[in-house]
Amino acid sequence: MSGVLVISAPLVPDAAHAQTIDQQQAEVERIVNELERLHERADILAEDYAVAMDDQRRLNGDIDLAKGRVALRQTELSELQGDLSTVAVRAFTRSGTDVLGPLLSNAAAYSDDLTRDQLSRVALRVGAGTTDDLNEAIRSLELEQIELNRLLGEAEDLAGRLSGMIDEVESATSSYEQARADAEAKLGRLIAAEEQRRSQLAFERLQRQLAAEQAAAGDTSSGAAAEDSYSASFAANYPAPSGLAGVAIQAALGQIGVPYRYATAAPGVSFDCSGLTYYAWAQAGVSLPRNSRMQANAVPRVPIAAAQPGDLLFYYSPISHVGIYLGNGQLVHAPNSSTHVKVSNVNWAKVVAVGRPG
Repeated sequence: MSGVLVISAPLVPDAAHAQTIDQQQAEVERIVNELERLHERADILAEDYAVAMDDQRRLNGDIDLAKGRVALRQTELSELQGDLSTVAVRAFTRSGTDVLGPLLSNAAAYSDDLTRDQLSRVALRVGAGTTDDLNEAIRSLELEQIELNRLLGEAEDLAGRLSGMIDEVESATSSYEQARADAEAKLGRLIAAEEQRRSQLAFERLQRQLAAEQAAAGDTSSGAAAEDSYSASFAANYPAPSGLAGVAIQAALGQIGVPYRYATAAPGVSFDCSGLTYYAWAQAGVSLPRNSRMQANAVPRVPIAAAQPGDLLFYYSPISHVGIYLGNGQLVHAPNSSTHVKVSNVNWAKVVAVGRPG
């Protein structure tokens, strides 16, 4: 893992150490490449952690259910044992109908099958289960206990992995933040310009792709009209923007300034990226999964260049970040860093998919 980014060239060349424009641009591009690599790695690790936290939540739910099943089987077994104890007492004290008379008077003459049959008849007469029921209850309890022990072992292993994962996430995030701070202190204006240039080029490429797809679908419009409208045949392939998008956007904007925290969705307290989108769309009555990868699989996709306000913008491969598009090249999101929920420019060069909830 790379640590702090080392800036090898000054922003403004002096008389003794002049840089050509091409050299300076090459240095800026190298730095932006490294910042992108560090940022993507930190986001991927954070998403891996969020996925593991979801696994832990589901596993804890499975453990609770397994404990309930074990308790139920224990109750059933206790009841059967109590009933069969009653059967034994009644049989040997000859209370009730004496269906065991032949067995007790001449036990040597009875095979195991006949003995079991006699015991079962007594058990049925007093409302108890048979010895087969008792054996089945014991086996069922054993199987449920085995499954519970397996889940508990899996939970223990996962807890250990989570501890290591969060350390790795925090280390990667810290490396990115330090590298960015160093780069911006020396080349801030040029870094921002290069990032904006890359994003703009990516968006223009996406627009050309969308125009080609529209043309293939029979859309003859062009220019601004082509960007803002879709032919019926082309648009039929994905849903129109939801009328609930405004509710989700306002819910997300209402959390501006709330701190980022891994694997959380606590309004007014903390969010991670998918926690914010999960919360915002829930306010519009739309249920989303809890992490960005599952969200990407749960919502219909639309062409990236056709993104509309309220759509979910997914970053990286594997998907590891998500935000809500606001229009005009901006999104509201919870970045993976020691920052907070905020509005940022979309980095179209890193957007790999757009999903449309609602």
